[in-house]
Parts: sequence; C-alpha cells; structure tokens
Amino acid sequence: MNKKTDVYELMLFMADDYYSATMSLNFYSEPETSIFDEVMAVIRESNISFGILEEDIREACDRHENIEHLVIAKGIRHINGVDAKIIEHVAFESKATPYLNADGSVDFKNMNFAKTVTAGDLLVSKIPVKEGSDGTTVTGKAIKHKPGKDVRITYGENTVISEDELELKAEIDGIVKRVNGRVTVINLIELGTVGPETGNIYFSGNVHVKESVLDGYTINCDGDLTIDGVVEGCMIKVKGDLIVGKGILGHGESDIVVNGNLTAKFIENANVYVKGEIQTGEIINSSVLCDSKITVKGNKGLIIGGEITSKYMIDANRIGSKLGVITSINLGINASAIQELKLLKETIQELKIIEGKLKLQIPIFQKKIEEEPENEQLLNKAKQYRDSLLSTQIDLEDKAKRLDKLMDALKHVKDGKVKINTIYPDTVIKIGNSSYFIDHALSECVITRENDKVIAIGL
Repeated sequence: MNKKTDVYELMLFMADDYYSATMSLNFYSEPETSIFDEVMAVIRESNISFGILEEDIREACDRHENIEHLVIAKGIRHINGVDAKIIEHVAFESKATPYLNADGSVDFKNMNFAKTVTAGDLLVSKIPVKEGSDGTTVTGKAIKHKPGKDVRITYGENTVISEDELELKAEIDGIVKRVNGRVTVINLIELGTVGPETGNIYFSGNVHVKESVLDGYTINCDGDLTIDGVVEGCMIKVKGDLIVGKGILGHGESDIVVNGNLTAKFIENANVYVKGEIQTGEIINSSVLCDSKITVKGNKGLIIGGEITSKYMIDANRIGSKLGVITSINLGINASAIQELKLLKETIQELKIIEGKLKLQIPIFQKKIEEEPENEQLLNKAKQYRDSLLSTQIDLEDKAKRLDKLMDALKHVKDGKVKINTIYPDTVIKIGNSSYFIDHALSECVITRENDKVIAIGL
C-alpha cells in the first residue's frame, strides 16, 4: 500500500513469504509536524500487525531524510523439524575387495571377504529427531512447522542397545547382517567355494563352506569349520572342530591345524596336526600328528605311506600295503614333543656347523694378530669370533640337554597302541624309543609296549 502527499511519498513492500516488510520514504518538503502517526496508520491499514519495529520507523520519520527499503516489521520464521538419522559404522554386506600391496600390485587372495566385528564395537548410532517451531508472519498469521520423522534402531540377537537407544553395539565377535530388517551379529558365515571370488577367509566365529577350498587359499577361524566338498592344497587353521565331507586332497602342499577334532572322508598327501581326535576313512602318504586317538574305519579304513603319530591309539582296518610302501607309526608321545624333537635335532646340527666354522676362523685371526699385534680391527674381529663361539657352545649345550631330557622321557612311555585287522610288511611301529619292524603280514592284533619292547598280541 502506498500513500502520497505534498510533503512525502510512502511505499510499503511485503516479502513473498510474509516474514518481513519494508518501506521507502521520500520527502518533497520539510513537514511541519511528525508524520509518524500517519505512517503507522498506513502500516496497520496494510494488515501489518506483528513484529513492527516502531522505534526504527519513528527515527526514519523524524529524520526527514529519504530512505529506501527500511525494515519495518519482522516475523518469526517457522523452523521445520529434522528427521532422525541412522548411521551405520560397519559394513553390513561382505564383499570381496582385492588388497592393494605397498608396491602397487593387487593381492586377489587377501580380499577381506568376512568383515568381522568384536564385542563392544559400535555398529549403528542414531542422530535424534530435531524438533521444529511454529512461525508468525508480519500479518499475524501462525505458520505450522513440519515435524521431523523419528526412526528407531531395530536390533536383533547378539547386540546391545544403549539406555537412550542412540547406540547399538556388538555383544559378541562375529559379522553383522540384517535379519528380517534387524541388525544382528552372527558367529557363522556361509560360503560357496573358497577361491578367487572370496580370497582368504579370516573369521572369529564358525564357517560353513558349502563346496570346496581351492589350492593356495587360507581359512583361519576361531570356531568350527565345516567343508561339504574337498580341501585341496591350502592352509587351514581351526580353533574348534573341522569336518570335511569329501576329504582332504592336499597335493603335498596343504597344512592343516585343528585345536578340536577332525572328521574327514579321507586324508591324502597332506600335513595335518590335530589336538583332538581324528576320524577318517583313509590316510594316504600324509604326515599326521594327533595328540589323542586316530580312528581309520569305513569301507577301506587304511593307512598307507607317510608318518602317523598318535599319543594314545590308532585303530585301523589296514596299515601298509602289499606293495611294500614304507609306513611309519609313532605312538605314546604328543605332537608338540615330536615337533620339538625334530627342531632340536635340526638346530643342534646347525649349531655344530657354526661351531666348526668359528673354530677354524679363530686360529687364523690369532695368527694375523701375532703379525700385527696393534691392529685394532683384527683384535675386535677376533673378540667377536670368540664371543660368538662361546655363545654358540652355550646354546648347543642347552639344546643337547633338552634333547637328552626328551629322549629319556621316550624311554618311559607306557601309553600308545595300534589295533588293526591287517598290517603289512615295511611298516615301522615306534612306541616311545622302542621300535617294531613289520617283516610279515599280521592280522587281528594289537601292537603295544611291554617291558620296554613293542609286541603284537592277537585278538
């Protein structure tokens, strides 16, 4: 609305959103009296009734100076609410991603397929809904705000929600999935074939492989591992039990370590160490270490070739072959002791070689020192060799004592026996430090140790 007189011209402007109003005031001559009341009347006639800035208007009217777009009224803007927001702090879906090495090459085996969380990890957090407020225009009209939408964190098993329901954390180690829309931590992952599509698998829970594990890949899990297919030449380390539906075909390149029990259709050309019991149908040309009992039964139930070690007992249908395949059976000692014995013997041999080389070098340096008694470099070098010789001899003595202690323990082994239906020639049975060489086939017997001798007892 505008007003024009001989003294002044007043123009009012309303913002498009009605949250503010301005005026322009041009004077043609000096007014004899204040025009404030006249201006206020025009403002009210223009339906401006809220947030009027009377002092600013009075000052402009009394100054008698032209002004442009002076703000004369301010409304209160409405503020819409802000929707609550859910933030995911971990990956919910496992997707194999090749690992980029420091040299720029790509590792397609270590692809971090199973992205695990540990107990206490933050899974999901919520930014609460932000409340809004209503507004009022300069015309006095109330404007309703749009409220924000609230959302809840939906959670399932093995998770813990905070009291304010703003944070969800893992209660156990595992992987995170949405189960029926709920954030859930599970300690089982299921895979098809472990190979190029998955890369190596490292998981804190249980793993179920519905097909096979291909050559060159690794599975390391803290729970149980079930493989429905075949285990090829791969690396497997399991803290729980290992079940292999179609057997282990190691190609001479597999290393399998199981803290629990191992059940497999067969074991062939593989290196296996099991702390619990082993149940299988065949063991062929393999190195098997077991801290408990080995049972080889089924259609064949045979052990052929390789070296089999069990602390307590081996129960098999057949051991060895008519073809004279050398098969070694060790009993009465746990796998860790066997491994320590082998390592000690290797280490002692290496230390003896080092000792011999040092003994040859020291006289050579001594002769040079006699020729150059003030040569500091020669003196220091000779001292280094003498110190190394002393250190090597001390280490050699310690290792020899430990070896003697282990060998002495073997003399007193009482546990360990082999129960077989048939055992063929060229099989060596060793219980403790006593050996029994099978030179002719035996049937239906138990081989055990009595009075420091290994004997066969008919069933």
